[in-house]
Amino acid sequence: MLTVLITGASSGIGAATALHLDAQGHRVFAGVEAPDDGQAALAGASGRLRRIVLDVTSAGSIAAALGEVEGELGGARLDAVVNNAGIAVSGPVELLPVDDLRRQLDVNVVGQVAVTQATLPLIRRGHGRVVLMSSIGGRVASQFAGAYYASKHALEAIGDALRQELDEEDVPVVLVEPSIISTPIWEKAIAYLDGLAMRAPADRYARYRDRIAAFRENLRSADEKGRSPQDVAEVVEKALTADKPDARYVVGAEAKLLGALRPLIPDRVADKLAERTASP
Repeated sequence: MLTVLITGASSGIGAATALHLDAQGHRVFAGVEAPDDGQAALAGASGRLRRIVLDVTSAGSIAAALGEVEGELGGARLDAVVNNAGIAVSGPVELLPVDDLRRQLDVNVVGQVAVTQATLPLIRRGHGRVVLMSSIGGRVASQFAGAYYASKHALEAIGDALRQELDEEDVPVVLVEPSIISTPIWEKAIAYLDGLAMRAPADRYARYRDRIAAFRENLRSADEKGRSPQDVAEVVEKALTADKPDARYVVGAEAKLLGALRPLIPDRVADKLAERTASP
């Protein structure tokens, strides 16, 4: 049995992973941003699962959550942290409020680093491992998702550096790279995009209006037709239980193909493909 801390476990991939690991008999600390978050999504869990308040952007919240985890462990090891918490800020880079870009990076990058720093003393007790929830978007990018993709590109670099830094201590660092997954993050991205239309200067927004409309429909399609979060949960379990985990696990055949082809495609060709699809 493993003992695992998961951030962003109130819905989507985080909730699916928490429930899947719990069903496999593992001990799960499911981090949620606010006290009432995740009650419905995690209702089917066993009595082992503990829902804890963990806001990855708050040093005080991280410290309190880790104090709670350490108290529950009673000197035992933490086998893994799954850094899953994330948001998606969407829209043309020109129109994004800088504070929203900071928020994107704070949650998706700085928050993951902060939680990893806090958990490493517990993980080192038993040569546990660190999982970072990236995306195939950490290796590609397309219009109107620049902030989100920037966060995932940054996370890829963090993961590579951290893996090298912890290798001598036998603490594996694993990047999980899903393709488009059907989760609430896309509905939230649509809501943000709709709000941006009201806040941005009208003349600047008009330059992008038609392409934003197409992108909005692709976001909705991603939510409706994306892969199940369960697919990611099963890959996370593999990353946690493999004797020698891979540095990266790509989720979805389309993501594997895209990751393999992107280095072979000239940038201008990739740009044209992105313009046609405007996919998230």
